[in-house]
Amino acid sequence: MGNGAAIAILATGALLATSSAAPGQWRGGPVPREGACFYQDANYRGQYFCAEDGDELSAMPSGANDRVSSIRVFGQVEITVFEDPRFRGESMVFDSDVRDLQSENFNDVISSVQVEGRSFGRGVRGRGNRPPFASRQNPDAIVRRAYQDILERDPDPVGMRTYRIHIIDDGWTEEEVREALRRSPEYREKNTMTRAKAEEIVRRAYVAVLKREPDAGSRGYVNSVLRDKWTQQDVERELRRSLEYRKDNR
Repeated sequence: MGNGAAIAILATGALLATSSAAPGQWRGGPVPREGACFYQDANYRGQYFCAEDGDELSAMPSGANDRVSSIRVFGQVEITVFEDPRFRGESMVFDSDVRDLQSENFNDVISSVQVEGRSFGRGVRGRGNRPPFASRQNPDAIVRRAYQDILERDPDPVGMRTYRIHIIDDGWTEEEVREALRRSPEYREKNTMTRAKAEEIVRRAYVAVLKREPDAGSRGYVNSVLRDKWTQQDVERELRRSLEYRKDNR
């Protein structure tokens, strides 16, 4: 065999090795009409893979885990990307192109992906006993919103983890999360009026309106808080009608 033929064979072998490696890692292929493509580099460059409307990738294609730097969106879809496999960890939602995930502080961290249609009535399929994908939202946002509305605070790590699992694995809706929070001891304690709480409400009203601590005459206001569910604003309103307030504010 001549040197020229040997070189040609070696070159052909090298070309075949190169072309077979990349698709096995990132797949590539045509872009979807409805879906998204995920690129290794910013500005939609480098190797990539695509997912269609309704796809749920609990793990990334080989070689793509923690290596996505830009996302191109096609059609009316919403993309939820997760830091960990199986739709766990921190997450972000996108419905338009992202040239550089570095700007979102989410570069090279994506480990699972969900793609859902945003059009009304699309009827995107679900998995098993989980609700249709189109009805699901960002679990972190659901939990955070429910905590802030019901308990008036941000979720602690244990609470966030517990309710995320219920949403992802058990298909809980936002209302189910809220109902569970309303049954919690913290909520009951927060919303059970006691004499001590009533006295504190009245005390704050006295300080705000009359600029002093309450005296024995405040007992009637305490009883109104307990019996008639008066708020601090109700007590303040009544105090502004008092002779003491009118005399001090002539």
